[in-house]
Amino acid sequence: MMSIEQRHTTTGETRYLARVKHRERLVASKSFSRKADAVLWEREQYRRIAFGDFIPPARAVTPFATVAAQFLESRRDQISPHSWRTYRDNLVSVPDWFSARPLSTIGASEILAYLTEQLTTKAHSTVRRAKGTLAAVFAYAIRERMLTHNPMRDVRMPPGVTRRSEGIETFTAQELAGALEQQQQLHPGLATVTEFLSLTGLRWSELRALRVSDLQYGPLSAIRISRAHSEGYEERGTKTGRIRLVPLTHRAGEIAAARAIGRNSEDYLLTSATGQQLRSDPFRRAVGWSTTTPRGRTIHDLRHYAASAWLRAGIPINQVASWLGHASPSYTLETYAHVLGEAQDIAAVRRLNGIEER
Repeated sequence: MMSIEQRHTTTGETRYLARVKHRERLVASKSFSRKADAVLWEREQYRRIAFGDFIPPARAVTPFATVAAQFLESRRDQISPHSWRTYRDNLVSVPDWFSARPLSTIGASEILAYLTEQLTTKAHSTVRRAKGTLAAVFAYAIRERMLTHNPMRDVRMPPGVTRRSEGIETFTAQELAGALEQQQQLHPGLATVTEFLSLTGLRWSELRALRVSDLQYGPLSAIRISRAHSEGYEERGTKTGRIRLVPLTHRAGEIAAARAIGRNSEDYLLTSATGQQLRSDPFRRAVGWSTTTPRGRTIHDLRHYAASAWLRAGIPINQVASWLGHASPSYTLETYAHVLGEAQDIAAVRRLNGIEER
């Protein structure tokens, strides 16, 4: 089987070209400066062919980005649109240094570096889903005979440092008041959307799906949360699949009641100035989000503001978890432990001041 050809370059250097054929077709070739290296490489390729482990070198050096695109196309009509978009969104966030690497050069260390880098700016659960997407791409590569080993098998999810472990930062009362004042001047109607989110702790997707019929009047003024509508996806149930009631304060009730006037029960409750379903980018532009809110603050931070305000007001953690739609109060406790600690410190100082004043 040996087919080592000696060649000479234009500079007079001697090179040894090894060719590997399978079923009378050339499947691989490589040049070496030493004949012994060429022989060993050729023998290894034939061994891999015999045991079914051979991968054509040209396929193994395909950039990750190319393989990811092929993977997405292969799954387009095989899975639900929501799952496909999740894969797509996860792969869009893969950094260039990872996307450009040849597939065969990506090992456990590169994957760990990517995941660790993502954990500096994203939640642990988000990065864990990104890891699942990577595993799906590498599994596809193995099925398509681009790799013989899935490097994801050697990777455990790194602990990272998440925002929850350090305490979530959100608007202060002064920052929110200043933002609302400025947004009122730019777009009074949409400024109330910002205010409503800060009072109810709704997710943006839940706010978009609210209908007039979700308003509840009576002894308990509240809104019924049963749906969510993320942009670019079909409307679906809530994140946990549960229906919940979120009580409305006087101010939140005023905003909701004003928006319900003249609308049918199945109309969206909070809409754009033209009566269309809210979209985040036009909303942010209309209220001048980048200039009216402190740098780094997001729409989702309004949810954190509401939760923090409830806890500082002494609302029990189980009740806050229910209003937020968390699957477990332990998650709420983990996320907002710093707020509870702050409240306890304030109460302790008040007691100490009381002792000093006696």
